[in-house]
Amino acid sequence: MIGLTIQNIEISVEVHRARFTCNIPLEDGLNIIRADNSSGKSTCVNAIAYGLGLEAILGPARKRPFPKSLYDTVLDSKKTKVPYQVLESRIQLKVQNQNGVEVYISRDVKGDTNKVSVLLCDDSQGGDLLYGSGDYFLGSAGEGLGSAVSERGFHHWLAGFIGWDLPLVPTYNGKDCPLYLECIFPLFFIEQKRGWSEIQANSPMQYGIKNIKKSALEFCLSIDGFEHDRKITAAQNAVEVAEVQWKELQAAAEGVADYNTVRIAATTELGAKEPKLDIEFSYMENDTFICVENQLKSLRRLFTESEGKAKPTVGSNEQYEKQSSVVRNLRRTLEVNSGELELALLSEPDVDGKIETLNHDYNQYRQLQKLKTVGSQFGDLDTDKCPICEGDLYDTLGTRKAQRAPMTLEENIEFLKNQLTFFQSIKAKNSRIIDQLQVLGRNLYTSLEQESAALVQLEDDLSEMNGAVKSRIREDVRLQALLQGAEKLWKAQQELNGRASRIQTSWSLATKSLKQLRRTTSKSGRSGVINSFSRILGKNLESFGFSTSEIQSVTISPRTLRPEQEGYDIVAETSASDYIRIIWSYTLALLELAKKPAEVRHGGFVVFDEPRQHEASKFSFTQLIGKAATSQDFGGQVIFATSLDESELKEACVGRKVNLVCFDDYILQPAAEQKESI
Repeated sequence: MIGLTIQNIEISVEVHRARFTCNIPLEDGLNIIRADNSSGKSTCVNAIAYGLGLEAILGPARKRPFPKSLYDTVLDSKKTKVPYQVLESRIQLKVQNQNGVEVYISRDVKGDTNKVSVLLCDDSQGGDLLYGSGDYFLGSAGEGLGSAVSERGFHHWLAGFIGWDLPLVPTYNGKDCPLYLECIFPLFFIEQKRGWSEIQANSPMQYGIKNIKKSALEFCLSIDGFEHDRKITAAQNAVEVAEVQWKELQAAAEGVADYNTVRIAATTELGAKEPKLDIEFSYMENDTFICVENQLKSLRRLFTESEGKAKPTVGSNEQYEKQSSVVRNLRRTLEVNSGELELALLSEPDVDGKIETLNHDYNQYRQLQKLKTVGSQFGDLDTDKCPICEGDLYDTLGTRKAQRAPMTLEENIEFLKNQLTFFQSIKAKNSRIIDQLQVLGRNLYTSLEQESAALVQLEDDLSEMNGAVKSRIREDVRLQALLQGAEKLWKAQQELNGRASRIQTSWSLATKSLKQLRRTTSKSGRSGVINSFSRILGKNLESFGFSTSEIQSVTISPRTLRPEQEGYDIVAETSASDYIRIIWSYTLALLELAKKPAEVRHGGFVVFDEPRQHEASKFSFTQLIGKAATSQDFGGQVIFATSLDESELKEACVGRKVNLVCFDDYILQPAAEQKESI
């Protein structure tokens, strides 16, 4: 599908009491704008990009891609060079879309650069019902109101005028954005300074779009790979979000455990081989851990039994001694726990040091092995002879009857590897023991405080007449507080496990979706379009003088949709002049491909600024002119800007239908009616 045809370029500059203009009518097929260097030929082709609001495709920071003659000072001619101060300047394009609707597009160069005016041509019937005339803006009008999506945005209008529905593509920040027109048109517009360095050299990177070049090609070739990539990105984001939520859930559960002085069963990461994903809190009772559910049942039973008692019993010396024994046992257990924890912490540096030494030796021996495999003599580990007396060495200090030889280099490496594994397992086990001892210590300390307080209260009860009543009341209050705490902890555990279940489900679904997406690639129409693309590319290369053997090795990569040679990107395999011819071939092949399949999208015109780069041969350039001229046969349009000698250029155009526009002076000249006064 051919999108647009540029019918006319008009550049106008207003000076004091005068006006400078340049008017270039363009046709279907090949148009060549010829002028000497520094005369303004690049200004003409850059005016196309600027008029369409696409100056980003001319390279980084090309806000105003024009010489001073359009916004500062314009000279009347190369001969007299009389300067005139620029007051206003603008670009006006006349364009036609595939439906035959013609419009004028005007944009200021010096003036209001963010406004684009669209005017329907008088002879375009019915177009005003579909394509509104008026003023449109470029850039952003606020959050979510950019030029590409807002109804009054110029690029939203232009995409509709071309007949494109811009897809959403993934970005590096995890959000989707439209595939902006500036991302697509580098395929059709090759400017002089950077455009010839590679295919799609000036794709804008500031939008943070993933695989921007491939996405633009997939859009033009109607291959829905960008939609596939967007689904993959969405699935990856869902997996990452679930993993972050899981870590936040673990932190919240640990916070609840610390606040309630209980132990939490260790949970594993999502996707572990032996997952432990349920969150479970446990109380410590008499050196054993009781889950919160059993603790809750036990407390409810005790509370019910306490309510059923008719009379409180007075505390006795037996109860006091029993409570004292509990406190003493807790203190001893806490002391033992502290000692074990101290020993475990002290052993950590020793294990770390041993692992560090083993790692160093292991790496040294592996380096020796590598040297040995590449033929170096330094890789040999000679352990047969003593370096001092040159006597035989044995792997023992005892009797020599055993005559056991020392370990070889490979045996040393295997031994060190096993030692590393052994000490790393010791380190992991020690870390688990430390964690368990720390949790147990906190629980013991809390229990000791509670039981010590109970002992003090029991001592007070024995010294008072109403001690039994007070003791009963305090016991009831204590049981009620414990019961309420256990109920809250049970609810918190239920809530956390509910969140855990939802996170696990989301993670599982996203992971399965991601695996399935990675196993399958979008193939709808891919092979047929790529084969046609490769065939046209080969024909173009043949026209431009490539050898048959080289052409046969050049194909369109199904992975990148760019030309490759024997599986490698062709830019790394060719000379500079050959790569220029590949850019010619590829760009014109994409234009020709759009003539047949209705689903293939193309801007409709191709712009080459100084196409004869790196001293491309005269034969190749002449063939390029011939090939570009054939674009008229299918409604395509090619525009060259060149400074080649006019006679040489005319000779290359003989026998071909070419719209040749030549300038002998600056392209901007005083308007015809004002030449005499100027």
